[in-house]
Amino acid sequence: MSTGREPLDRQDRGPVAEAPADAAIACLREGRGERHEGRVFSSDLSVDEAILLKEVGYEPRGLVMASAIYHVGYTFTGLGQSSEITTLSEAMAQARNEVTHRLIADCRQVGGDGVVGVRLTIDMFEPARHLMEFVAIGTAVAGGPGALPRRQRRPFTSDLSGQDFYLLQRAGYEPLGLVMGSCVYRVGRQGLGQWMGRQGQNVELVPFTQAFYQARELAMERLQSQARQLGAEGVVGVTTTERGHAWGSRAIEFFALGTAVRLSGEEHRNLRPTMAVPLDDPLPATDPRAIRGG
Repeated sequence: MSTGREPLDRQDRGPVAEAPADAAIACLREGRGERHEGRVFSSDLSVDEAILLKEVGYEPRGLVMASAIYHVGYTFTGLGQSSEITTLSEAMAQARNEVTHRLIADCRQVGGDGVVGVRLTIDMFEPARHLMEFVAIGTAVAGGPGALPRRQRRPFTSDLSGQDFYLLQRAGYEPLGLVMGSCVYRVGRQGLGQWMGRQGQNVELVPFTQAFYQARELAMERLQSQARQLGAEGVVGVTTTERGHAWGSRAIEFFALGTAVRLSGEEHRNLRPTMAVPLDDPLPATDPRAIRGG
């Protein structure tokens, strides 16, 4: 079982990633027009994003998506101990890696060189909250500066917006792939005497604070480890989430996600930003009495 420490775009799972839905993929390909000329693409890009990606040489190929429904179990540890629940950390990492591999396989089906604007979501099934659906969705694109023949380059994945992706390319950087780190941590229970002693007091819950710090450190360490294995110079657009899922109030997951990048040319290219004044900002609501001094 994967611990989440392997970079997504270095794991080549071959036909395994495409196995679960041959019939569904065939339907999607038919719907996307892959079996006739004059294919029409679908996309969740905004107009601005589509135009900016076109400016740096990318053509949208179609909306791609993948999902996997997992039974996420629970491992009981000592009630008084605060520690990582390793089996849950591995399960969450494995599920997200699986849907990302299937997303890459779907990208290949539509002739894409990468997927931009990737969104990873988790939905729980009621009342069986131990069942979770992991979903990945984004827009497959082809081309780009210095694009290699498709067989020589594994499709990249990125959660950057079209605007951020455009600036990244203009500055001379290339995306290497999504990197992520996950840690499920359990906060140990304290004795009855300690619990009673805090009633009616404003006091920091030190075990919870320490657990959150430790979970963050482990998750960020795993994210950075994936980036190093991809040969990245850094990770941009990092987002972090904390969630309890179905494991009770004392079990939390800290999850970090970002796009690993590196400089594709000899040096960073300076950009000259221009001032833009948006015309669609909401007008502030001002009380007329404040203007008159009332």
